[in-house]
Amino acid sequence: MKPIKLGIIGCGIAARELHWPALRKLKDMFEISVVCNHTEPKARDFSKMLGNVPYVLDYRELIKRPDVEAVDITLPIHLHYQVTKDALQAGKHVIVEKPLAANLSEARSMVQFESQYPQVKMVAENFRYRSCFRRLKEYMDQGRIGKPYATFWNIFALIDSDNIYAQTKWRMYHQYPGGFITDAGIHYIAALRYMFGDIVSGNTFTKSINPDIGRVDSMSFQFTTTSNVSGVWNIFMSANGFSEDGILIYGTQGSVLAVQIGETFGNTKITIQKNGITELKEIIENDTGFQEEFKDFYQAVRTDQKVISSFSEAYRDLQVVIKALDSANRWHDFGLDS
Repeated sequence: MKPIKLGIIGCGIAARELHWPALRKLKDMFEISVVCNHTEPKARDFSKMLGNVPYVLDYRELIKRPDVEAVDITLPIHLHYQVTKDALQAGKHVIVEKPLAANLSEARSMVQFESQYPQVKMVAENFRYRSCFRRLKEYMDQGRIGKPYATFWNIFALIDSDNIYAQTKWRMYHQYPGGFITDAGIHYIAALRYMFGDIVSGNTFTKSINPDIGRVDSMSFQFTTTSNVSGVWNIFMSANGFSEDGILIYGTQGSVLAVQIGETFGNTKITIQKNGITELKEIIENDTGFQEEFKDFYQAVRTDQKVISSFSEAYRDLQVVIKALDSANRWHDFGLDS
């Protein structure tokens, strides 16, 4: 099968640091025809990084080109809806960065695109393709820890002024709810839903510790799922001091812990324990999911198979995050005696 002629719309961090490294390893599947950014220096620099491919400054010019079969949209979240719609109307296949849209209204409209347009429509949610979460689900399905009943996932990180993502103006002055909680947190909701089914209820508290990185930067979400698993998901992006990224799952016969390790994103250590004895230890390396998501997109375009990370799935991820944010800090007074 021949490579897909791909146009990349948006030459920022996601395109440079996440998508291009994966696409570069998939040259038999993708040929970059043209890139686009509304500022010329960024478009020109990205073009040079890719070997001096052509660049344009208006995405509407890119989607008119006959040498573009599909587009990879890596733009600020509030631009996803319109650019995706225009690309589909121009007859292009689309892979768009997560989250699906800036709000639920636009996200619902994008779900309708699945029936309105025949082209492939996919969200670049790499956590749906990471082996560590597939391995955890496999172990649970095999009964390795008995019946899962509770999970705890802590993401404690410090996003300060030196962080490249914190220096992005559209993230600092976001036109979508939740700031980094939505932008980064949507990954974890996708993984939780994959492993435990839909999240059906919950309660939340949020805080803003560092207003320089957005209006909300800390959230704790207690939830239940369709598989009768209860959980707590903590995502604190201004955690000064200790850091952590690990999910602990308790079952009736044991527990499994998956922790991100090392400096490289995508290295995961998985441990299963029963009755105080370690039954399994393994490390999954270089498990980012980016190559796998582009392989899925390629197969969908070339063979008409359904994508794993559909607009519908991404809508349900966003629905959970926004509903959790909307319901935050609604405390019940216990009325305790003094």
